[in-house]
Amino acid sequence: MIISVHVPKCAGTSFRHVLAELYGDALWLNYGAIFSREQFRADVVPAQATCIHGHFFADAFDSFVSAESSKLVTWVRHPVDRVVSHYYHFLRSPDMRDDCCCALYERGLKLIEFAELDWMRNEATRYLAGKSIEQFAFVGVAERFEESLSVFADDLGWPLSLEVPRVNTNPDRKTASYELSADDYEQIINLNTLDLMWYRRAVERLERQLMTRAPLVA
Repeated sequence: MIISVHVPKCAGTSFRHVLAELYGDALWLNYGAIFSREQFRADVVPAQATCIHGHFFADAFDSFVSAESSKLVTWVRHPVDRVVSHYYHFLRSPDMRDDCCCALYERGLKLIEFAELDWMRNEATRYLAGKSIEQFAFVGVAERFEESLSVFADDLGWPLSLEVPRVNTNPDRKTASYELSADDYEQIINLNTLDLMWYRRAVERLERQLMTRAPLVA
């Protein structure tokens, strides 16, 4: 079974389309049913599910499937881009079910004030629930989506087209990364040091994996 942890604003929506193509009706999208290990209920998981994808902690299904019978996968993104993307996403598409979004609108938060919210700090590390990168069968890097996807396809033995739509992106952003002042950038980095370490490990791992593979054909 594939257990796919969708860290918010880390290419998880685009990856969902890949999983839907591969698994069809065997894909269960878990957005709200089970979030943590304490909330787990076996009767909630559809009998036909062989892939679970959604917003939940990486250990949420530890009591349901063993490490030997499952593959844990996720995507990460540079923490500065993750935080800034989340901020502008809420400005563009408010979700008042989300506490951070509520705080943004109720308190009129600026970017750095939003970044200082507890839940925004090291959010990816929180979702990954203390697991090491070695416990993940696959970790994609959002900024290198196609390269990461080629690794995923190779590792799982699937011929997969790389023509995957990038969805849930900011239509007003014109550059690959958000433009910030040096001070704002440094402040967000300092609020997300754990996420930055995880991200750097993921990039290093991707580089090693790509070195063992044939280059992508344009």
